[in-house]
Amino acid sequence: MPAYKWKPLEGLSKPSSNLDFQEIDSLHQQWLSFRRQRENSNPDAYRDFLERLDRRWAIETGIIEGIYNIDRGTTQTLVEHGLIADLIDRTATDRDPQVIVKILKDHQEAAEFVTESIRQARPLSGHYIRELHQLLTRNQATYSAVDQFGRVFETELDKGGFKKQPNNPTRPDGKVHEYCPPDQVESEIDNLVENYHEFEAANDSYHKLLIAAWLHHRFTQIHPFQDGNGRVARALLTWHLAKEEFLPIVVTRDDRNQYIECLELADAGDLNPFVRFIVRLERQMILEALGEPEPVTDSGMVSQVLDHITGQIRRQQQDRLSQLRSVNRVASSLRDTAKTYLESQAGPIRQRLSEAGLAVECVIDAGGPGDREHWYRAQVVQTARDASHWANLNEDRFFIRLSINPDDQSQMPRLIFVVSLHHVGRQLTGIMAATAFAQVDRVRKGASEEPADPDFQNCTVDSFTFTSNGDIETVAPRFTTWLETPFSIALRHWSGFIS
Repeated sequence: MPAYKWKPLEGLSKPSSNLDFQEIDSLHQQWLSFRRQRENSNPDAYRDFLERLDRRWAIETGIIEGIYNIDRGTTQTLVEHGLIADLIDRTATDRDPQVIVKILKDHQEAAEFVTESIRQARPLSGHYIRELHQLLTRNQATYSAVDQFGRVFETELDKGGFKKQPNNPTRPDGKVHEYCPPDQVESEIDNLVENYHEFEAANDSYHKLLIAAWLHHRFTQIHPFQDGNGRVARALLTWHLAKEEFLPIVVTRDDRNQYIECLELADAGDLNPFVRFIVRLERQMILEALGEPEPVTDSGMVSQVLDHITGQIRRQQQDRLSQLRSVNRVASSLRDTAKTYLESQAGPIRQRLSEAGLAVECVIDAGGPGDREHWYRAQVVQTARDASHWANLNEDRFFIRLSINPDDQSQMPRLIFVVSLHHVGRQLTGIMAATAFAQVDRVRKGASEEPADPDFQNCTVDSFTFTSNGDIETVAPRFTTWLETPFSIALRHWSGFIS
């Protein structure tokens, strides 16, 4: 019995109710506004950012496939300075640097080809898919095949040509994953293209990120080429996202296991986890982009300073700033939402712990602009960095804190749980995020001083982002749901300190 038995391509059903695009839509709209501002004020800087993103994609798309391996430090160097063989130490990779750079440049040129095809408004077609494969594999002469006896051998790769032999991999458990038979590839690619154009023309009946997940997954089910299908699938994903004015996402080596798991769940009929995976990476890319520093031009020093000053003046028009800062009202409301949530938890905590023989006091503090803003700066910066965004502490920020203070700290130390609501990006973007962390320490009850070295625990799995566009009556319930996870992490971490 195969692990997965191939079946003809399926269309796209209406999204289930547990797919929520509100947060990413709000974030995306704010990002588009910020991007236009950046493009107008410093187009070269935005172009440099996209080029670094292309290089990062070029490197990681091959690592996922096992074509080569490059350590993280060298990866960052290549992203920042270009795909140059001399930047790759032989100890940093498993292949000849010259060979790797040829492959990387093929990947980069494929990414540039995608960008150019969007400018030319080229539609998706079987020919376009073949061209992508040709570019991505231009310097790949062979691929590893398996004969009828299970022996692995190298054979010539037909670049841009659909497969002539089955390419069904055998899993570690011995079961076979079936892809589209070679004689069905042409018709299945035609169906893929036809369905895609129907979804695109459906007047926003399908969310663009839902279509992105469908396109990527259905292409991998066909697996039309003997090798290189994963790279082509991710290139198609990049093409679709960029065409729809989303940022291209980079599936990295750190995402590989979840990436494969989501694709296997889609094979079994549930596309939703893969949609959420793409939404998470798109959200992460937007937050990273907002943290990009504002660079100066390559002109003389005085001109650089003047360019920077005049750029700031243009960006700091009062009406614009007032609009961007209107998100503070949402943050204030969400702070009150967090306070209500933690108050609802304080009573059960006291009662349950009392029944177990531990008396505790629960104290809730709420802070805002001009109110104890020096508190927890380092912790907020750390949780934001871990969540891949820049915490702008020059703007107003809000926080809520719950302290659980046991009467007997020899039995259990104090737990401090903090939720921070802060602006995202080095500049004012109109986007804010919530992160959460916990500290465990043994401070005398009633003491105001902080311990010298408290135990710190980041409780943020994914930050919660919001803008002024969201209806607070819609955003607040989602925020309450989000709070449950970091608070549970904090309590679980605290439980490890039971004496």
